[in-house]
Amino acid sequence: MKITLDTDARFGCCLIRSETGRSVLVQVDLEFLGVAGAFGWDVRSVQRRDDDDDDAIVLHDCACDHCSTDGSVDCADCGVTAAEFIASAQAWLDDHDGATVDDPGYFDQD
Repeated sequence: MKITLDTDARFGCCLIRSETGRSVLVQVDLEFLGVAGAFGWDVRSVQRRDDDDDDAIVLHDCACDHCSTDGSVDCADCGVTAAEFIASAQAWLDDHDGATVDDPGYFDQD
């Protein structure tokens, strides 16, 4: 079964919709990591720039694979924070409204 991402929900939330019309509300920011991952985002896409701006984040040219985190805690290797991972996942979700993928298990055989 296919599921679709609906980011038109209000207040920073999103919905995961099944082909049968059922939906799951995603409203806790820690959930953004897993949902974005199910639709194609990867924690490795979040990287610090190697420059003087410690707050700069770049979404390409991966240098750290973040093997010490799933994004819910700070990366022990490079220092990218959990908040930065979550913000990246949320931005990715916002940019991919309407994305469709095979259901990884949100809906048990509707």
